[in-house]
Amino acid sequence: MQVLKKAGAITAVLAGLALSIGLGLEAFADAPPVRIAVVPGGGSGMEQDVVDRISNELGSNPNVKVSTVNPDWFVQCNIFDRNDTAGGSVRVNGTVVIKTVDGHVLNTVSMQTNKQDFSLTPGFPVNKALAMKGVTEVISGLVDRARQPLADAVEIEMQTREKLMTAQSLGDEDKYAEGLRVLMSVTQDSPHFSGARKMMEEFQMEQDAMDMVKEAESFAKQGKYRQALELLKAVSPKSKRAGLAKALSGKYRSILAGKRPTARPAKAQSSTKPDADAQLKALEAQKKALDAQKRAVEAQEAALKKAH
Repeated sequence: MQVLKKAGAITAVLAGLALSIGLGLEAFADAPPVRIAVVPGGGSGMEQDVVDRISNELGSNPNVKVSTVNPDWFVQCNIFDRNDTAGGSVRVNGTVVIKTVDGHVLNTVSMQTNKQDFSLTPGFPVNKALAMKGVTEVISGLVDRARQPLADAVEIEMQTREKLMTAQSLGDEDKYAEGLRVLMSVTQDSPHFSGARKMMEEFQMEQDAMDMVKEAESFAKQGKYRQALELLKAVSPKSKRAGLAKALSGKYRSILAGKRPTARPAKAQSSTKPDADAQLKALEAQKKALDAQKRAVEAQEAALKKAH
């Protein structure tokens, strides 16, 4: 059963910063790392600094693989600036969108600055240093604000992957009740929440099928084949026990058919009549053979008498 759908959120945690806020970087032993592509969303060129800083932080997390090849998640960075020469202001807006490869948005952080150049002469360009200061503040603000949501998202993702792998292993061993308890712990914070719920439906179906087959076999041992057949009829055709249920149903129907009362006297009478006819024909043939033998003896006797 394949259940790890591509989804997620980005994590950005420098080793030093992570330790300073108490975030561990312990790698999960079994679950594969989250593949993350950090990309600029616009063409202004200002986003690249955000991309580089977030990518560097992500590279320090053992549960993350920064790559644009077959990513699980995207971190899309955007920065837009608007200069108002008439009003003498510089406004810079930035966003970091965390989304799955299929477009499901997991989180969005934003940052905005608005700088006023009071010494601006009307009609002259906005002070470049002032504009650059606004961009720098937005870049730093985006990285800082994205850090914790990304770290939390990666931790939730890795925990969920571990749970799904554990549940799948339990399902392979027909331990559906235990697998259901594991899947119940997957919360709505996880991008795999819907997938976990679908797996729970499958596990419940298999648990019901397993219980019904066992109960049907118990009924059959008591000679209650009709009750057993009713239970087997309820086994889902999607269950991996559907084949077994079909085979048992055929077996129990055959047993029921063999127990039905039959018209034995009529069968005896119909089978006796052909036997009597055969015996009469045999006697008739024997009689003809005796007559032929008698005629042969008489002919031989007449020939001997004539010879004397």
